[in-house]
Amino acid sequence: MGAQEGCEKFGHPYEPYEIQLQLMRCIYDALSSGRKVAVVESPTGTGKTLSLICSVVSWLRRNKPDLLAGAFGEDAEEEDDDEPDWVNETYKRSVLGSRLQAMREYEQHLERLSRDLRMLVPEVRETAGNTYKRRKTPSRVEVSVAESDFLAQPYESDSENANNDGGVIHAGDKQKLEREVKEMLAKLESSRSDEKSSLKNDNFNPVKIFYASRTHSQLNQFASQLRLPKFESSFVEQQVPVERLKYVPLASRKQLCINEDVKKWGSVEAINDACAELLKSPKGCQFYQPSSAFYKEHLSRSFRDNTFAQIQDIEDLCALGKALHVCPYYATRDSLTGAEVVTLPYQYLLSESTRMQLGIDLKDSIVIIDEAHNLVETINAIHSAEISLADLTLCNEGVKRYLERFRSRLNPGNRVNLMKLMELMRTWIAFIRNNYKKPGQEISFVDFFASTNIDTLNIHKINRYITKSKVAYKIDTYTKSLSEESCNSDSSSKAPVKASSNPLLFKVANFLQCLTNPAKEGRFFFEKGQVIKYMLLEPAESFQSIVNDARCVILAGGTMQPVSDLLNNLFMEIPKEEISLFSCNHVIPDENLRAYIPQESQFEFTFEKRQSLSLIKGGLFQFYLALAKNVPTSGGIVGFFPSYQYLEYVYNIWKREGLFTKLDNVRKIFYESKVNEDPLPAYTEAVSKGKGALLLAVVGGKLSEGINFQDDLCRAVVMTGLPFPNVFSGELLIKTRHLENKIISSGGTTKDAKQATRDFYETICMKAVNQSIGRAIRHANDYSLIFLLDKRYANPEISKKLSQWVSRRLQSQSTVTEIMKDTSSFFSLHNHR
Repeated sequence: MGAQEGCEKFGHPYEPYEIQLQLMRCIYDALSSGRKVAVVESPTGTGKTLSLICSVVSWLRRNKPDLLAGAFGEDAEEEDDDEPDWVNETYKRSVLGSRLQAMREYEQHLERLSRDLRMLVPEVRETAGNTYKRRKTPSRVEVSVAESDFLAQPYESDSENANNDGGVIHAGDKQKLEREVKEMLAKLESSRSDEKSSLKNDNFNPVKIFYASRTHSQLNQFASQLRLPKFESSFVEQQVPVERLKYVPLASRKQLCINEDVKKWGSVEAINDACAELLKSPKGCQFYQPSSAFYKEHLSRSFRDNTFAQIQDIEDLCALGKALHVCPYYATRDSLTGAEVVTLPYQYLLSESTRMQLGIDLKDSIVIIDEAHNLVETINAIHSAEISLADLTLCNEGVKRYLERFRSRLNPGNRVNLMKLMELMRTWIAFIRNNYKKPGQEISFVDFFASTNIDTLNIHKINRYITKSKVAYKIDTYTKSLSEESCNSDSSSKAPVKASSNPLLFKVANFLQCLTNPAKEGRFFFEKGQVIKYMLLEPAESFQSIVNDARCVILAGGTMQPVSDLLNNLFMEIPKEEISLFSCNHVIPDENLRAYIPQESQFEFTFEKRQSLSLIKGGLFQFYLALAKNVPTSGGIVGFFPSYQYLEYVYNIWKREGLFTKLDNVRKIFYESKVNEDPLPAYTEAVSKGKGALLLAVVGGKLSEGINFQDDLCRAVVMTGLPFPNVFSGELLIKTRHLENKIISSGGTTKDAKQATRDFYETICMKAVNQSIGRAIRHANDYSLIFLLDKRYANPEISKKLSQWVSRRLQSQSTVTEIMKDTSSFFSLHNHR
């Protein structure tokens, strides 16, 4: 069925804008035509999330009967290849009929649960039409950590079984194996029981929708949007009038754990280890038991069905888990098979090992990755690791203090392996001190072990110890407790213990994991600050399993330009005819946004020229002064600079020359720095008072992404210069060296390699520009001006990498005088006198 056949609104709860219709048609047609990839750019404020939901779910609902019949057909063909077609068709109709009856009964069951849910979990939500208000939930109970909690469980040292390492099952492994077998049998028994139940619905979702984004807050926002549309049942013609959207949000234990004894450990890594240790202990967890009764009565029935009764976000599921006395973390995982829509953070989707661990099957699914403008960098980051000299020194001191305190209470296996770990870290410390020369210096695998006896320690066994013993979170939290004690006591006999906000031993373990299993596309190298870094250089292979398994991968974002970065890094093997590209205009009318590029020669912020006093005191200052006078005081101005260092440099010169005071008298100035407090609250207050304000921010800083400068918070945004990355950073040196070698080894010339490097730098730069200037327009009635303050923006190679909704609004004025005259007329048009 095509998108034009009576489904123009796609279940949209409002009257959609034309560009929303265009986006929904693009996605719907991509799915209908079997496209493997769709890349869509829809600016913030254009209703992108809702458009994605409506188009994808509409397609799924309208095609589910055929998809389901196809699934039954495959089963029939496998079982009855020798039977006549009419026999197989009769069999499929019979099976489908019985399952539709089960579906009707299941939907009636969910309707009853939906009515009872508010009584079961009163703090979940009060509803009034489409308005959802969450009642206040009690704050989390603070549970103190006793010293005995820091003590590691006995560990059977590898050294005690050195001759049998390949075949020995250690005590911890036996417990884990027994637990996993017990859990598998419990699930199997529950599944067999459920097959007899009329409340079994797992077979009605042959295609799932997986939606991934960066943060839990964005995923919760998706859940709120998911409540708005009303979709018809897939089986109206088969007398199933109502079909609820079966939604499951996956999240970390830190988000979903309701056991205060586990949550008290704080960090994600510590909570994960504390949970695993509790489950294999005799005590166990009161909210999760791998028994058949638990799976049958609590997970398969109560939690899953109440989850599907209404669209519920992560906070709702925690409240539901407490009401049912069921662990939401494990319960959501066991609800996956019956889900239609699943949300999950990037890390869960992009790591194949994590997907396998959580039981996420992407086969024939629709995968939506939102905020995908940094997808390549995110994939590389997930599969990369680093460790610094400072980290190693601090971590080694923490392990030493821990061993000193608990030596007599630790069993030999723990003592031996902790001493090995300390020796390993001391070796790395010496290696960095003796070998670090400059960023970008590559390190071969054998370099780590040259001229030492470190190979006798067996890094694989040390990595195994950290992973199996769950000692990392105990050492890290013990070190943190010592730091807090030293701050609260002036009489400590020992030097104060410093603690990092990041769990350092987990950082060591992550780096050790890369060292024991490096990918062929990865490199070890030195970075600035005496850091050893391991970096993945080819993300395509890590992403390939997602592309292979999924029916369609949809990459969406507000600013996806330049799209070539994604296509060249992730989809080189996908034929062009299997890729849909879409970039829409903004919902705002053309008169609500104008963009300018001053073409006067002084505006060139190259590395060689940007520190020119005539540029900073003359052109740059005079531009900001003129703009401050031409933008109404009721609206704020946000100026982005390429780095903290350059903003500080400009700020100091303006201060020294008395220019800062002159500009500050026209419009109150706030600026972002690494050391000062966040200027956004004070800037927001100044704008609200209508006295005029100017915020100087940094590209790539806290204010350049994720902050909504809507309405009067940003009536003008200035991009000062082009924020090219630091070409002398170790990471950039390694990446460009790899890129050039790759092109030359593929038959390209040195000229081709250098051009590819230039394109690479420009892509990084313009992605940052698009993200920053995209902060200005946040909804359909917003209006603003964009100033690209560098004549190089007019270069076709640069301008074509601007988001299309910006580039199509570039104005013809080229001098500052002309631009300021047009600025004044723009605000007059919007009733500013």
